[in-house]
Amino acid sequence: MTSIFSRVTRQFVRSRRLVLVVGLLLPLLGTSSFSVADDATPTATVKTAVDKILGILRKPDYNFEKDRSSISAEIRKAFDDVAMAQSVLSTNWKSINADQQNTFKDLLSQTVENNYIGRLKSYNNEKVEIRKEEVKDTLATVDSVVVAKSGDIPVNYKLRKRKDGWFIYDVVVENVSMVSTYRDTYRPIFSKDGIDGLLKQMKAKIAELGG
Repeated sequence: MTSIFSRVTRQFVRSRRLVLVVGLLLPLLGTSSFSVADDATPTATVKTAVDKILGILRKPDYNFEKDRSSISAEIRKAFDDVAMAQSVLSTNWKSINADQQNTFKDLLSQTVENNYIGRLKSYNNEKVEIRKEEVKDTLATVDSVVVAKSGDIPVNYKLRKRKDGWFIYDVVVENVSMVSTYRDTYRPIFSKDGIDGLLKQMKAKIAELGG
């Protein structure tokens, strides 16, 4: 089981550059009311989230353990955990009941947190620059770059528009999609063991990591 789930980390976190960006921007996913206006653009949504996280990381008295919950809260405000869960399970999403959908959504959020929140310790005052925005109906992409000493790291955010504004559901780092990586990892487990088998393995992995 460990080898199955560690595939996500091996595929998505392939280098220190990826580790840095993942830790900086993906500690936890979730949903709540967002602090920017409901009519904010996708770029404004991303910029607000990134600026708030960087603001915490750059505090003179920043402490990882003390500030972890604040960073997680800001991430939760920006991300659409339902859209992410739907994208990861793809066509299998509609084949499971509402309780299973909610459980998968929550476990996916915990899995992302357990895999990546510790990467925040790699942050070294890197800057994030927003480059461009593309909008098509209720979907959008915002391209950004993390300016690091080792070179610029392209980070593209995928967003979905809801009644209460724009929310992020996927992040693509150096052409590696977080959603696609989880989808490719979970699909064979779902096909072999069904949703109950997948949820069981996810719970066991979270427990193993102390989540």
